[in-house]
Amino acid sequence: MKENKTELTKLVDIIDTLDISDEQRKEMRMLTKRIDREQRVTAFKVERSVKDKTIVANVLNTTIMELEAQKKLVEEQSKQLKSSLWELERSYNEVEQFSYIASHDLKSPLRTISNFAQLLQRRYYGKLDKEADEFINFIISGAQHMNTIICDLLEYSRVGNSSKGMDYVKMTDVLELAELNLREYIRENDARIVISDPLPDLKLNKSSMVQLFQNLIGNAIKFRGEEKPVIIIGCQKKENDNWEFRVKDNGVGMDEEYQAKAFLPFQRLNNQDRPGTGIGLAICKKAVKMHSGEIRYESTKGEGTTFVFTIPQFNDGAAMNEGMKQKPAGE
Repeated sequence: MKENKTELTKLVDIIDTLDISDEQRKEMRMLTKRIDREQRVTAFKVERSVKDKTIVANVLNTTIMELEAQKKLVEEQSKQLKSSLWELERSYNEVEQFSYIASHDLKSPLRTISNFAQLLQRRYYGKLDKEADEFINFIISGAQHMNTIICDLLEYSRVGNSSKGMDYVKMTDVLELAELNLREYIRENDARIVISDPLPDLKLNKSSMVQLFQNLIGNAIKFRGEEKPVIIIGCQKKENDNWEFRVKDNGVGMDEEYQAKAFLPFQRLNNQDRPGTGIGLAICKKAVKMHSGEIRYESTKGEGTTFVFTIPQFNDGAAMNEGMKQKPAGE
């Protein structure tokens, strides 16, 4: 700044020596001062800009360092999550294998209990007091119920463990086989099954898909309303290469608040007086999950239920193969 003042003084001195009028000298002095002022303003702005850029650079460096630290933290957490998922999957497979083995091994002693209870009933029913007859009935009824639970548990553990894997299948064949397996049940209840849309050919595990439709159709008939059961099956291709299937009935319906609980094994949410163990929807979810799909339901109490599930158009069987890594012993 002192240097600028000296330069300004020199210019003023030079102007004073010029052979010009006082008016011209005055204008030149004012012009010189204005130029000097503008130079000082420009210098200040340049200095301020340099300082601002330095501050921005420091902030950017700090931000980059923080982002790098966060990236390392996320990578570490991702590794931990992958490890936890692997442990969870391993535990799930072990539990599934244990369920199969335990269920399989329980059938033999249960069969013995049931046979001897029935033998007691044939030989001594009516010959002892009423309380003894009641006890025998309890034993037989309990053994039958336990046998049903074990059979359902075995069926649940088998879903996704078929050695046939994935193959291109006509969904019409899947529906026909499911209806064939339920033909007596359908006939007894005078149920009607309507296919509202053309069904696609998809790469999937046929046996698990048959189980899926068989359970959904069977549930629709079991939880029928006062009218004859009508089950409408439709499908639609979505933008993300998924096929969305809808199985709609005119039954008693169920509360939508049980979305998460409904698909767990042995959960009975409707009409406890009707037969069953509550394994059907769990089998459905497992069959859909092994095809990398999702399942849910829409329902209004007293107006029926619509089960909605998705199956990818291009199914590589990844979920299926993961499930077969820990195939239950005895298959």
